[in-house]
This record gives sequence, C-alpha cells and structure tokens, in this order.
Amino acid sequence: MNFNISSFTEKIIHVLCVVLVVTIACTRIVQPQKQLGKVFPHKFHRGLWVRAVSIASPDSIPRIFDVAEDLGITDIYVQVVVAGYAYYKSNILPRSQYLSEISGSVYDPLDAFINVAKNRGIHVHAWVNALLVWSLNKPPDSADHIFYKHPKWFIKDVNRKSMVDYTHEEWTDLGLEGLYLDPAHKEVQAHLKNVCAEIVNNYQVKGIHLDFIRYPGILWGLPDNDTSAVFAGLEGQKVRWFNLLRYPQLSLFLRWIVWHVWRLNKQKEKTITQLVKEIRAAITPNAINSESILSAAIFANPGLARYRFAQNWTAWGASLDYPIAMSYTENIDYFSDFLNSCLTYRPDAIFGIGFLWPDMEAEAYWQVQAVRQAYGAGICFFDFTSVDTMVDFEKLKGHIVINKDSLMHDTKVLAKIESVFTDVAQPSFVEKGKQMLPPDGNLEFLEFLLHSSMNPDEDLIRMDMNRDELTRKIQDDVAAFEFLNSVAFSITDELIEPPKREVHYEFLPWDEEDSTVIIEKAEAIENLTQQTVVYPTAMNNLACAAFQAEKGVKSTRLVRTGVYIFEVKNIYEGGKTVKRNSVDKKLLPIYINWTIKKKFQQMTNSR
Repeated sequence: MNFNISSFTEKIIHVLCVVLVVTIACTRIVQPQKQLGKVFPHKFHRGLWVRAVSIASPDSIPRIFDVAEDLGITDIYVQVVVAGYAYYKSNILPRSQYLSEISGSVYDPLDAFINVAKNRGIHVHAWVNALLVWSLNKPPDSADHIFYKHPKWFIKDVNRKSMVDYTHEEWTDLGLEGLYLDPAHKEVQAHLKNVCAEIVNNYQVKGIHLDFIRYPGILWGLPDNDTSAVFAGLEGQKVRWFNLLRYPQLSLFLRWIVWHVWRLNKQKEKTITQLVKEIRAAITPNAINSESILSAAIFANPGLARYRFAQNWTAWGASLDYPIAMSYTENIDYFSDFLNSCLTYRPDAIFGIGFLWPDMEAEAYWQVQAVRQAYGAGICFFDFTSVDTMVDFEKLKGHIVINKDSLMHDTKVLAKIESVFTDVAQPSFVEKGKQMLPPDGNLEFLEFLLHSSMNPDEDLIRMDMNRDELTRKIQDDVAAFEFLNSVAFSITDELIEPPKREVHYEFLPWDEEDSTVIIEKAEAIENLTQQTVVYPTAMNNLACAAFQAEKGVKSTRLVRTGVYIFEVKNIYEGGKTVKRNSVDKKLLPIYINWTIKKKFQQMTNSR
C-alpha cells in the first residue's frame, strides 16, 4: 500500500485546526487578542450619531455640540451621504434635495460642522450610507441621482428582478429599508471608493464611517443559476431567519436550503470583506488627515450578520480600524450577550446604544457601565435627535441612579427543545455523500452553525446534545446534502409546472388610522374587485398567504404597508412537463425551484 506521510500529516493538522476553531466558538471564552485596529487607550470613546436632517440648517449645529459636550462626547459621526445624495460639496453625488429646500445652494453642512468641532475638541467622522441609496416613497427629484443615471447598478432578487423596478410598497413589505446597490458590481465598488476618497481628500475629518455595508438579505445578490432557485419558492421565506437552536428543528429540505445559504454566502461575504479592504486603501493616499480611520456599523450578533446579510465582520481584520456594534436593546441581559460576543472577536469594538424606546435612560447608563467593566473601547449613542428629545440627561449620566437589579428582565426562555433532527437523511445518502467529502466531513459548516449562536453551550444543553453528537449529526447532514445536490440539480431542459392560485382581493393601506379600524374595515368588505394569479414564490406576501389559505374562505394578511382581504377562487395544481425555453423569464426561477423540490421529494419520499 502506498502511504504518503506528508499528505496524511497535513490532513491531521487540518482536522485539528478546524476542531480548535469549533471549540473556541463553543466555549465563548474571551481570550486576549492582537490589536486589530486603532483603539482608544487614552480615554473612553463616547460617540454620537447625527443624522443628515439634523445638520440641514446651520441653526441646528450649536445645539448638537451643546448636547455633545454635556454628555462628554469625544467623537461625532455625522451623516453626509444618505439616499444617494451629498450633504457636502461633491463632484460625484448630487446635492440633497432636502438640503437645497432648507438651506439653499451655498451652505456646506460638513464644512460648517467641522469648523465648530475644531473649537470644541470633538472628532468628526463622515458617516456614509454605502449600499442603501433610496428609501422614500417617491422617486428622487434629481436627474443626476444614481436611480436614473445607473439603473444597472441595483441589486437583483432571487427572481432576477432589479430593485430599481421595485415599488415603495414592494420593498417595504419585504422588510427592506429601501433600494440597494449591488456590492459585486465593479462600477459600484469604484463609485463607493471615489465617494469616500472625495470626502477625506477635501475635508478635515477623523475618518469615514460606513453604514449599510452589507447585502439586504439572503434573497438578493445570488448568482444567476439553478442553485439559486432553491430560495425562489415559499421555503425561501421560511429560512430568512435562522440560528443554531432552529436548525435541528427544521425539516431535511429546509436544512438543505440553509446549507445552500451558507455556501452561497461565502462569496457574498468575500465581496463585502474585499470592498471594506479597498475602501480602507482608498481613503489613505491623499487624505487631509494622514491617519484617516475607517469604522463601520455592524450587527452586534455575528451569526445574524453573516447569515442574513453576508456581513462577516469577524473577517475584516485590520481593514477596519474598529467596528461600532449596533447593540440596540433595552434589555441589560441581551446587551451583555452582545458585549461578550463582540469582544470575543473584536476587543476594539465600540458599542452602539440605541434610544429606540422611551424612558430607557437607566438601562443606557448601566449599559455604558457594562462596557467600561468589560474594558470595551467605548460607546456610541443613536442618535442625536432621540437623545435631544427623549432623554433625561441626569439619569443617563448616573446623577440619578436606579438600582440595576430593578431593571433586570427575566425574559430568557431556557426550555428544552423536544424535537431535534426528527427528519434525517437516508443512511444510503449519507454513505454516498461521504465519498464526495474531505476527511473532516466539512466541519466548516459546523463552525458556521455554532457561530450563529450567542451561547452555543447553553443551546446544546437545551437540545440535550453534546458537542460530539452535534458534530456527527452535521457531518451526516453535509454528506447527504452533497449527494442530494448531485441528483437534484441534474436538470434538463424539461421543467415541472408549479401550482398557482387565482386570488380575488382588496388592499387597505394603514394610512393614519388606527390599525384595528383598518382591519375591521377590511374584514367588512363583501365584494373583492381585484384579481391576480400567484405562484409559490418567496417574493410575494399575498402568494405566501394564498398557499396557506383554503379555497372559498375569506382571509386577511397583514403586511407592513397595510392589510389584504382575499379569497382563493381557484386552485391549479400544475405538474405538467414544459420546455425551459417556453417559460416566461420572470417565472423561470419558480419553475426551476418546483422541479428541484419535486425531485428532492421523490428521492426522500417526503412532501
């Protein structure tokens, strides 16, 4: 027998390294780490986010700095690129339409802000909304806006529909903040680098602060191939949120889709990571401040950041001088989870405290103390308007101390998870799949799953599993998935027609009325005058509801913009075989999805 010792040794080392990574992820022990960026050893960083609307008038600036000084703010992150517009003198972006209405064409908010900051001893960072470029319900006014000049820059969804073609109602009901550019587009990358470089090359700012440096979700930015179609069906909605506890409770089919999210996200993560790296390089060469720094707003939960948004900030390293974790919660326990999780990966992290709830000054005070006690680099308040209008400064500064114990909320539910891995792959699939895998059984996916938990050890206890048992289950899953892929994606030019529903409906927007009144009005409607035909697609809320409803029964579906009252009039089961080239391109992902799903069901004898 030929035996390559070198090759065998390399494989053993690889396995040990992966196991070490998994062990660290499980134990969550915060170890001393190498400094990744520029921290603030000389003083505790106290930041304040200031939205662009707050600087649209020069009269508002003194108040911002008065509040900042009262709270001991050291750094202000002032929003100067938002909605595809500039709140500074730009040769790249059009001037904000709102700014022009409020203060005319001469006023330069960023320049005015910096001039005041110089006399107050406060650092100014240029806050840039990177990939989110429009959020209002009407199109932009300026013909120079990206919306009109570069429609090909916008990201596409799983059905290959560009966001530039979305209505305000569509993106709102999909849970989006607005329209995003595609970070994988080379011209988008160049554009963002040029915008950031323009700011640091012309203004004496401390650095650039990136926001919305991420994908909008798992259903956007996918490659145009058959694999992406696994997200096009209704299951795409079911896996839009995910964590370690939820994974073993899913069906085999849904776990297979989660695995594909992970596989496709790897490239999306690399895209964002590389973009951060290139922006960092772009803001250095000609900057007025030779030590310009790069910070970014990140999701405090690293698992959520990776899975939903391909924002793997744990891999950004020294490209980012420090992250600001959006650890917004009024729950002190949850804040501690965010704190410990972030510091595991970035000991230089700043922690965002969001005043999104009324009367949370006491909680915010104790959150600041928690960061200090954990030797965190600092905090940042979100945002000036909320602080100025909602906050009792005496409570926030601890002059009126409320006992911490009285603020603790016993909201953690630690009940046992009764049903885990009840739907498993056939042993023959596992055995065939193992022949396709490396010796370690692809433990990288296991590491990703553990990374999705804020406390893996606690979750394992709730699942009544130990680490070895979970490892074996995941290895079996991955092996089965590899085999299922080899069969499910062997699609010819013949596809299976998906089912569809004929739906009659009415839609009532929320408007300004009480939501209960709107729902009662919807339920009182007798004649449904609008009609549509829907397919089982993740991108349509009415479709998701119609495929759960019974024929001939009036039902309601609440969405972010209003309420549907609808009735399924006719059901078409589909099932015919059709040629790929005969399918409408808008429906092609749904046809491919249904074909893959039927093949999966036939192989696994499932429904």
